[in-house]
Formats: sequence, structure tokens, C-alpha cells
Amino acid sequence: MNIEVIVSTMNQTNIDFYKKLNIETDCLIINQTDHNSYQEIEDKGNRIRMISTDTKGSGISRNLGLNNSQADIIIMADDDEVFEKGYKDEVYQEFKNHPDVDFFVFKTEIINKGKTTIKVKKDSKLSLYNSLKYGTIHFVFKREAIAKKNLSFSTYFGAGSPNGGGEDSLFIADAHRKGLNVRSSTKLLAKIYNDQSTWFEGFNEKFFYNKGKLSRALFPCFYRLYIYQYLLRHKEYFEKVSKKDALTLMLKGAREFGGKK
Repeated sequence: MNIEVIVSTMNQTNIDFYKKLNIETDCLIINQTDHNSYQEIEDKGNRIRMISTDTKGSGISRNLGLNNSQADIIIMADDDEVFEKGYKDEVYQEFKNHPDVDFFVFKTEIINKGKTTIKVKKDSKLSLYNSLKYGTIHFVFKREAIAKKNLSFSTYFGAGSPNGGGEDSLFIADAHRKGLNVRSSTKLLAKIYNDQSTWFEGFNEKFFYNKGKLSRALFPCFYRLYIYQYLLRHKEYFEKVSKKDALTLMLKGAREFGGKK
């Protein structure tokens, strides 16, 4: 079972960048920069590749990785991850123990300004709704299962677009809707050190407007219900925008994305 890490990054000047990630498997780096090129080396039997591209956007980057991978198992990653020693064996063992699973959400430790956040807290089968809180840095899946269902990342949402994040939520929602078996794993995959964000500007008017668009994309028929419960669950988001105004903005974004119905 061949495992490959697909890393999205920007403006790298040398393929040796991969060394900071503690890679134990094959690795494909998608480097969004100002030119197009290809590099490949071998390290301890692992194939390390870097595709440099002048395209922009996280969805475009991740899709380029999917389209150029030949691995059995794909691990999605950002450039601020450090993988745990032995992650290759842990991933292999989880798929061996659960041969019917197509898509795992693995535990990561997200470290931001000294605070550690862990979202995966139990091993279980995941429903569509319970999957939406997990970002791409948790995603590990069978490449063939994704290819067979023609799954790809949205290029309308995500870093590099004017419409905010959410390509990861749409991707895993599509996986559920197309019949893939999705499960969480408490095996620690990596630590993520994201003290800086290149796109997040806080819980401002733009955030709620874009979140309304995403709500409509995720749930075309039930977006209003999703918006109401989202605002109920995230009372901590109302420092810059009141709850009432956030609701108005989200509904406006939903209408702009999908019409007045």
C-alpha cells in the first residue's frame, strides 16, 4: 500500500523544503509561485516531487495534487505541519483494521499562539454533519475511491478566492453524499503550527457574508436551518458583528449564491 503526502505551499525556492515536515513516505509538493517547473529526488527510498505552478488558490493546488498522485493512500497537508514519527505505520494500520473505510479524519494538534486545539477526540463512523468541523489537514483517503466518485476541491471557495474558506467542508460533504465510508481516528498524524494566516481577517461582515454562501452550497434546501444552528453554536464570534447582523449577512450571502428560494 503506497502512501503519499500532498503538500500545498507557496513561493518555495528549493525542493528541500520537505525536510521540515518529517516525511516518511512519498511526497508531492504543489508550490504556487511565479513560474512552472518540475523537480524530483529520492530520499531513503521515498519519491519526493515538487510541481511549481503560477496558478493560485487552495482548491486549484489540492486538485493539481490529486490529479498527479499515483498513490494508494493520500494524506493532505499544509506547509506548517510536522508529521509524527511513525505516521506511515499508523495510517497503514488504520486502513488495514478498517478495510471498508474510504476516508479517515485523523487527529492533529493545531498549535496557535501557544494554545493547542484537538478536534478529533474519538474513533467513530462520521455522519455528514459531524464531518464539517474538520479541515483538510485531517484528511487521509484512498485515492481510487476519490477518483471513482470524481471528487475534487471547490475552486470557488478556499484560500486565494474572494469567497472565504470552505472547500474542505464541501469536499468531505461530497464524499458522504457519493457513498464513501468516512471515519475518525485518534491516532496522532501531525502537529500544525499556524500562528499566522494569509487569508483569515477575523469574524467581520465579510466572514458572515461568505459563510452564508457556503451554507447554501452545503445545504441548498436546508441552508436556513444550518445558518440558525451555526449562529447558536458560535456565540464567541460576535465581537465585531452582532448576532442579528450576522444572521442578516449570512442570509444575504446565501441568496447571492443560490437565489431567493
